[in-house]
Amino acid sequence: MTFTPQQIAEFYRRGFIALQQITTPQDLGVIRDLLAGLFDRFDQLPKELALDLGDKKTHGGKQSIPQINMATQLEPRLRDTQYFRNAWAVARQVLGDDAHLGFDHAIYKPPHNGKETPWHQDLAYPARRSPDVNIIRFGMNFWMPLQDASVESGCMQFIPYSNLGNLLPHHSVGHDPEVHTLETDNVDMSKAVACPVPAGGCTIHQPKTLHYTGPNQTNEWRRVWILNFAGELGGA
Repeated sequence: MTFTPQQIAEFYRRGFIALQQITTPQDLGVIRDLLAGLFDRFDQLPKELALDLGDKKTHGGKQSIPQINMATQLEPRLRDTQYFRNAWAVARQVLGDDAHLGFDHAIYKPPHNGKETPWHQDLAYPARRSPDVNIIRFGMNFWMPLQDASVESGCMQFIPYSNLGNLLPHHSVGHDPEVHTLETDNVDMSKAVACPVPAGGCTIHQPKTLHYTGPNQTNEWRRVWILNFAGELGGA
């Protein structure tokens, strides 16, 4: 898997890029099965790794948007997939030979769940833990759907060039400290670019790029597996 110079330039300039394919249908089937095994035992996973992204930080019972963090630690065979190898190859081209996986997570949005993932910058999460954002400013986040991702199902949407600005103020959704998800206010949504991609395609964005996914309004689950790679100057 290689990135062209034009793709690298677009990624640096706009802060994101969409690919129509990053893995094969056969590999996608393997990933679906491995992640299904994790979600089938969601309640038995460590509570700090399995939580609700769409509501309060609950662990057991019904989840609004179930999320599993560090899926590759819980299911190491995910590292053997073509998607993982291709994403890592691209990350090494863009970030350098020292590029490494900093974080990964899988998010499942149920049908007609009505929950959006509000506008935010991924950098806001580690910045809450470390005041020195300069050491964690650069990386690549690969967002791959396990089925076709449309605007109706909650595909990724980005604000172009927001990666070139500063980290914006963020707060918990609804200013509720028990909610895991962060959001930022006063986003000019007229500039948003929606990026529908087929199953096995992906979007790639920088940690400072503003992005959003809408509620899943379809009859099917919207399942994604996200990989974050960091370079020498980056972090999870």
